Amino acid sequence: GSISVQIIDKNRGRYKVLKTIGCSSNEQELQKLLNLGKQEIERLEAQSGLFISDKDTLIEQVFSSIGNSSIRTVGPELIFGKIYDSIGFNVLQEELFRHLVIARLAFPLSKLKTIEYLYRFQGIMLDLDTVYRFLDKLNSKLKERVEQIAFA
Repeated sequence: GSISVQIIDKNRGRYKVLKTIGCSSNEQELQKLLNLGKQEIERLEAQSGLFISDKDTLIEQVFSSIGNSSIRTVGPELIFGKIYDSIGFNVLQEELFRHLVIARLAFPLSKLKTIEYLYRFQGIMLDLDTVYRFLDKLNSKLKERVEQIAFA
């Protein structure tokens, strides 16, 4: 069979064929293709360095410093947060109520899974007791106001 000589770039765990130099089954021709490939790599590396600016370097540094723990999911907050505010629940000024409502709308799961969601995607640490205490407060002090707002 024949052997192909290709220039491949690995970036962020993905491989991309930049250029196919050629293919052959002849040993001498393969050596020529390898030499051509090395020359092409040198040329490509020289080209890529021509247009790098300080801004590009800064952007690369910022992105390399970002980890999964730095990333927050904002979609549910943007969408359901506006609905929450337009209904009028924001007058309650209960941040935990807002987080719980939006989390349960986005991911209608158990209280424990809601706590995990809030920690994992919003960076908000709660324990189950805090949620249960708040639900007691909601039932005893805020229930009527919530119903008035919801059905107004």
